[in-house]
Amino acid sequence: MVKIVFKYILVTLFFFAGCKEFRPGIRQRELVAGGVPDLYSGSAMQRDAAQPLQLPECWWRVFGSDELNTLVETAFTNNLDMAAAVVRLRQAREQMVIADAAGRFILSGSGGTQVDKNGDARSGFNVDDTRETYSLGLQASYEVDIWGRISSNEKAAELTYAATAEQLNATALMIAGEITRAWVEFKTVMLEMDLIREQIDTSEKALELLKVRQRAALSAAVDVYQQESQVASLERLLPQLEEQCSDLQIRLNYLLGRAASAPLPVKISSDSLPLVAQLPAYGVPADLLVNRPDVRSAWLMLQSREWSVAMRQAERFPTLTLNGSLRLEAPEISDVLQNWYANLAAGLLGPIVDGGRRRAEVRLAEARADESFVDYTDVVLLAIQDVEQALAREASRQKYLTAVEREITLSEKTLSESSNRYRKGLMEYLNVLTSLSAKQNAERRALAAKSSLVLNRVALYQALGGRGLRIEN
Repeated sequence: MVKIVFKYILVTLFFFAGCKEFRPGIRQRELVAGGVPDLYSGSAMQRDAAQPLQLPECWWRVFGSDELNTLVETAFTNNLDMAAAVVRLRQAREQMVIADAAGRFILSGSGGTQVDKNGDARSGFNVDDTRETYSLGLQASYEVDIWGRISSNEKAAELTYAATAEQLNATALMIAGEITRAWVEFKTVMLEMDLIREQIDTSEKALELLKVRQRAALSAAVDVYQQESQVASLERLLPQLEEQCSDLQIRLNYLLGRAASAPLPVKISSDSLPLVAQLPAYGVPADLLVNRPDVRSAWLMLQSREWSVAMRQAERFPTLTLNGSLRLEAPEISDVLQNWYANLAAGLLGPIVDGGRRRAEVRLAEARADESFVDYTDVVLLAIQDVEQALAREASRQKYLTAVEREITLSEKTLSESSNRYRKGLMEYLNVLTSLSAKQNAERRALAAKSSLVLNRVALYQALGGRGLRIEN
């Protein structure tokens, strides 16, 4: 019997050899022409473009804040988007195990007992005619992966797992950016509130002096009214800023996976905004293909879809399965091991008529791969756009901050000169008030400009794919 089975297998293999040659593989794709430029066109400092990309291990640590570090680490542990990404990674891992098991030797066992009773309609069952049979069995099967269907499915599952791991990295990068932006905005609002309180204090002191001068008939009532209006205009800003603080705390708690009303795990101070260091060496656009986790994820998913196409193509060919079984059976359980018989077989199964289902499955897999390629191209172009915009904003915001700081210097000189001329009776108080208002507005614009510069630096680190949490595959 064994010889017959081997002859059958040999004939089957000759049949496959006579079929059209097929080897599993994937298409090699390239991005659209001009998709990845050599250099960033919006580069503020072209000398950095020739340097290799250099990013800190955890980019948010460049701001040197223990507050921020605690917030980001807490978010990595408790954020719900992170938790969902981790669960998706677990699912992808188990899918990979399932795909890997499909290509392995399968062995199963069985055991049982059977009781047969004989009888007739007049006497019923006769105990003496009862027979008991005990049995044990083993069944083995193995599919010969001639066309690469199983190996293609395994590669697709492995690549899907790797893509899911990169999605987790991309989620971590996104959350770190959201936390850092909220933290910078929170500190900005607190600093602005402190600044306005200082401006209110300065304006109230000026108001008291005007009232003294009015009692001495040195100032008109309209001057006092104008200064009181100035104080009121500053005081109306505080409730809006307090509302922003409340909104930012709620936003931070959500990012941290906490209740909206819960206290933050750290007390955010209003000492100063983090200093913006020199621009990092941002390399060339091609660096994003390996450094951005969302780009890596899109590329791996594209490769997975391509291997799915190869799997669907292999399914159109016949499959060869080797089967074997061993059965032990006896009327006494003690004799089971003495009575046995084995069976070896090879089965050939191939599609003949399926209504075009397998062809449609191949075309469907190809369409999904084409969709993944479009997604990958879009992610690459968006990544380059993010860096280009961040670099362009970096240069313009630096110039704007320099201009505002110069404006503050000039407004201080104007205020000093107008105050002197007012005290000498050479100028009306409205000119002093205008100078004071201009100086205070410039101070608030300078704070906003510094905050905007820090926020843009956060965006640049994110756009470059700043390293943080990494899952090793």
